[in-house]
Amino acid sequence: MLGTASPGTFGFLQGLGVVPVAYGPGLADRATALAPGGISAAIDLFGTETVDAALMLGVPPDRISSVAGGPTRAGVRATGAHAADPRALERITDAILAGTVTVPIAESFPIDRVRDAVARQAERHTHGKIVVRP
Repeated sequence: MLGTASPGTFGFLQGLGVVPVAYGPGLADRATALAPGGISAAIDLFGTETVDAALMLGVPPDRISSVAGGPTRAGVRATGAHAADPRALERITDAILAGTVTVPIAESFPIDRVRDAVARQAERHTHGKIVVRP
């Protein structure tokens, strides 16, 4: 599995078992070098760069999802909470409890520090989820 990131995040991705590839110009070429057998699916969690690279590499549009980029090219799915299957939360919870999905927690804040949590998330360079707790 490949994951796009800045070089400062490569160690984090490797710790998750992901082969890191730097985003930016030339992404499709770098991905091809790391996966010479091809890319079969892609998800873009920020913008549309990964969508563009996946299309360039021949990934079928119905095998590409864009979470943050909004509607993109014909056939590419714009996904997010609005499109979630109501049963997904139970399946995700089961996968986390079974250990098949890991959710890294970057930082946890009490509810009275929700502004701090939002500010931390706005930095856009967290390695994991920001949690707000009671």
